[in-house]
Amino acid sequence: MKTDQLRTLQTLRVLREQRAASQLAAQQQRCEHTHGVLTDAKEQLRRHREAIAEEARQVYASLTEGLSVASWQAAQDRLRGLSDDQQQLENDVTHVSTTLQSQERERDLFRQERLSRQRQSDAWQSLLDGRESDERRIGELRDEGVGT
Repeated sequence: MKTDQLRTLQTLRVLREQRAASQLAAQQQRCEHTHGVLTDAKEQLRRHREAIAEEARQVYASLTEGLSVASWQAAQDRLRGLSDDQQQLENDVTHVSTTLQSQERERDLFRQERLSRQRQSDAWQSLLDGRESDERRIGELRDEGVGT
């Protein structure tokens, strides 16, 4: 293979390595964003659980003071609604967590691809450098032979 062809192939390998690095960086950003969304969802769930606990304490306190049947039923309905909301928030946390795990696996694949491309590029660069060095030496020897 001629040196010019090796240079062209090396240029293509460098471009592939750059593309792999860009894909990895973009995936890393997606992971960071999703991690932020997960943190927010967990915090929202935590605050909601605190609200349920406070609501339950208030209902319990009202029971000791005496509560009408209508008030008791309203309190039960409110607690059921809060429980349903909690279930939805838990589902959201699970969904975002699953998404993050998937993105992290994909990021790891991009990282492996980038490393592979980098190794290939380094190997080709070494081959190209060796070829160019050999050609320079041959040229120098040829020039010395012609000069004598």
